[in-house]
Amino acid sequence: MSMPVIPVPPGLETELFCLGSGALKYLPEVLQQVFPGKAAYLVADENTWRAAGAAAEKFLIDSGIPMAGKYIFPGQPKLHPDYEYCRQLAEKFPAGCVPVAVGSGVINDLTKCGASLANLRYCCVPTACSVDGYTAAGAALVVGGTKKTVKCPAPQALCADTDILATAPPEMLASGFADLLTKVPAGADWVIADAVGEEPIRQDVWELIQGNIRRWVADKDDMLAIFDGLAATGYSMQMYGESRPASGAEHLFSHVWEMEGLTKDGEDVSHGFKVGVGMLASTLLMEFVLDHSFEELLPRMKAGLSVEERTAQIDELLKAGCYGDAPKNTALGKFLCGEKLIRRRKLIGDIWGKLQSGIRERLIPYRQLREILRTAGCPVTPAEIGLSTEQFRHGIKTAQLIRHRYTILDLLYESGLLDEAIAEKVSQMEK
Repeated sequence: MSMPVIPVPPGLETELFCLGSGALKYLPEVLQQVFPGKAAYLVADENTWRAAGAAAEKFLIDSGIPMAGKYIFPGQPKLHPDYEYCRQLAEKFPAGCVPVAVGSGVINDLTKCGASLANLRYCCVPTACSVDGYTAAGAALVVGGTKKTVKCPAPQALCADTDILATAPPEMLASGFADLLTKVPAGADWVIADAVGEEPIRQDVWELIQGNIRRWVADKDDMLAIFDGLAATGYSMQMYGESRPASGAEHLFSHVWEMEGLTKDGEDVSHGFKVGVGMLASTLLMEFVLDHSFEELLPRMKAGLSVEERTAQIDELLKAGCYGDAPKNTALGKFLCGEKLIRRRKLIGDIWGKLQSGIRERLIPYRQLREILRTAGCPVTPAEIGLSTEQFRHGIKTAQLIRHRYTILDLLYESGLLDEAIAEKVSQMEK
């Protein structure tokens, strides 16, 4: 029986994707084909080692693939995506080896970045259908206290065994489903950025995700469709060179909550569950735009701030001191005041109808989206992921600070309407 290979778009850093039932036994063939003559260095944690690492090692040894070593992180407490772990891995990788990440999102990101630091390319063996980062260029890591996407090459090869993916805890599939579903409002965020002239839509990347997303999320239990969508999302990030095709405001909320050390009942909240709740919030903010004409909102718009006033506001939002130094500089770098703000507000007013049409075309309505998530076993309220009302609302405002990427948050902030939108719409999630 031949190796089950999934087509990969041409021109990407990823060259081979093996996906299917029993695919792990083809791992030696994957390495021989993509990394001929190189020794394998396995990276896992205690949980993913039991799920797939030990079997992967046996397949490799039995096939005569040389082994350069292995590193197994503890299974508890839950592993964090700390950049320092990448440095440690890079020092452990022998020259010329092929690191093989056996695990889900964090193991993959740590190995991806560690391999890059060591000037190596790596292979990914996913153990759960839980995130869209497997095939992405770049790793989501905490660097100096700030959650960042660190640039590094995507895996050169993947070997995903659907039998192993199916044994992962069901909440991991639910998390992956929620992460994939966020591409819907993320697309609306890109429509907004395109309309105001901040980031034009690149059509080939857009079609890859927005042309297929409804099909991928049609069935919450269709693991193959969900994994296909998550993998394609990673490809889109490779094509575009960063994560715009895969993330909007909802991911910014998640980054803030992660930097704040969000836990629920003492456990870290999964990435998919955080962005799922964030997706509901960003959808409500977009529905605020849909609910009102620009003219009726004019009396509700706050006056623009001076640089000094905005600086004080930013310092207040960041006073917890857990966000690193980058957000303040980022926020001030994109802050508009004076004539620049006047011109931006005029532009927003001129295109308000176009914005409404573009958002409406992309968006799944909040109530329908909430039901989809609830049916899939995903949390739908801030409290369900451990957020107080205060922390939830604070996170929405703080998320606007941490990236240059233009989203619904920037549109509302620049219009002087972010507080209004939060007060009017977001309270629906807190019930």
